[in-house]
Amino acid sequence: FGHALAIELDKQGFNVLAGVYVNDNIVTLKNKLSSNATVFRLDITKDEDINSVYALVEKKTTTLHALVNNAGIGISGYIDWNTSEFLRKTMDVNFFGHVAMTKKFLPLLISKRDSRVINICSVAGFLAPS
Repeated sequence: FGHALAIELDKQGFNVLAGVYVNDNIVTLKNKLSSNATVFRLDITKDEDINSVYALVEKKTTTLHALVNNAGIGISGYIDWNTSEFLRKTMDVNFFGHVAMTKKFLPLLISKRDSRVINICSVAGFLAPS
């Protein structure tokens, strides 16, 4: 979903700044976007990544129209099928990472009226009937 959203917003002329977790996907996404878009590696569970990205974004703009938190890990099976380590990682990505990104970028978001935070962290969105 994140790649498709970045591509569509880029087509509409928005200044797209897209964080990507998987290195191989950075090049793939860059090749689908205009030269106006910026694509970078981002692990939302690491404060140093968030701080670096904030500095990059702050150089490019003084306000944000939106922050789309799209990172997510899916869990399947029963609780006893998953390790505590995996469950912790899931919460770090699906919840705490989104909170950390939102808190960090809030100053850029509130500087513009009608900006928004959009949280998407469930693969269930693909499974839900429309």
